[in-house]
Amino acid sequence: MKLKFLPFAVAALALGFTACSDDDDEPDLNPNPNPGDENVVVDPSTVFAAGIPTQVGDAVITTNADGLVTKISDGDMIVTFDYAPAKSRAEVFIPAAYDMTMNVEWGNDDDGVDFYIKLNKQGFIEYAYEVDEDSYDGETADEWWFKYDRNGRMIEMKRTEGDNEITTITYNADGDIIAVKVSDDDAPDGKMECTVTYTNDNNPVAIANKSGIMLYDETLCIDMDEMAPAYFAGLLGKGTAHLPLGATETDDDGYKDIYTYEWVLNANQMPTMLKTSYESYSPWYDQPYFGEEDPISIKW
Repeated sequence: MKLKFLPFAVAALALGFTACSDDDDEPDLNPNPNPGDENVVVDPSTVFAAGIPTQVGDAVITTNADGLVTKISDGDMIVTFDYAPAKSRAEVFIPAAYDMTMNVEWGNDDDGVDFYIKLNKQGFIEYAYEVDEDSYDGETADEWWFKYDRNGRMIEMKRTEGDNEITTITYNADGDIIAVKVSDDDAPDGKMECTVTYTNDNNPVAIANKSGIMLYDETLCIDMDEMAPAYFAGLLGKGTAHLPLGATETDDDGYKDIYTYEWVLNANQMPTMLKTSYESYSPWYDQPYFGEEDPISIKW
């Protein structure tokens, strides 16, 4: 696969041309970790049309002259992206023709996570080989597979960690995630389900997501672990059409969490803060527990 990098305005045009020349625009339901020699354009502006955020919470996002994210710094965690890596493989299962790498490090210790990434023709991650470096346990490896619909929205995430965990994502006609289901080898019928809402008493009309922001873990019950920073590099598909205002998560042990989200918007209707409150129900207690998460600030 040939990986191309273009400035935002030109890249968007290039992607549009590719889409027009595609005879089969149906979603690829069987991503191939070695899809061949097609050209790929990495273009974060297809995800963040108004620009990539410069900071989300404590995470500071750095871009290069081409508008590509090169580093995300969050406390002692440093995430770096290499779009033209030297092809050296220490592990036999790392794909021979990976397109890029993402590296996660914590402080000055010897622990870290390396992702060897294959991109699909939309410029999103379809396969990643993860190598965890641990000073005590040595190296361990996991694999990730992603599927997207024709509009570039993630519809499935599969990972070998967690007994081959599969996350299935359902959208409505508006382009909003309305349901998430997680299953694995031990719970093939589902071990977690989540429903997401976009209106409430204070907001009878859904809030347009003009920014493209999508916080998978924090608002949509989608557990990304160390893969999460890749979204802010424009590598994990497009955001929802509207900002989520609530979610209800239930698991197969009988626990239930109800989340309420409040967004603060600036004059351009871009989100600058997310506030989350929740109520948790346990099968072992009669009364729910109420709490709040730390607010997440967003800078543009």
